[in-house]
Amino acid sequence: MLDTRYITITVYYDREPRYGRSLGWVAPELKDSALTITDERIAGGRTSRTWAGAVDGPTFERFARAWRLPGRIGSTTSPVTADPDRAACSYTLDGMNWEVGGISPIVCVSVEVTGGRGVGDSC
Repeated sequence: MLDTRYITITVYYDREPRYGRSLGWVAPELKDSALTITDERIAGGRTSRTWAGAVDGPTFERFARAWRLPGRIGSTTSPVTADPDRAACSYTLDGMNWEVGGISPIVCVSVEVTGGRGVGDSC
């Protein structure tokens, strides 16, 4: 079983979205998790909303499977924590099916996962 992971999800929207602003709509696998909104940019520039928090192993497995995240870290960044056994990996996803009526409010989503047992291990 996987260890707890810390996930940060930033959703970039096209203009001011009328729908698709809840975590349950963007990532239903995480709707009951402890992720909370940490940043919201509605006015000017690029509209975005960021959620972050820790999820347990089974929740992360469901999320990773549904989002088709790679099973292994392709390239790692510097560890986010002082613990050298915790690696971070980042993904930028677009082209996912967030459409309603042929229109999607989402441009792309950035996901960062901190966890794993070392560089090269599963996020």
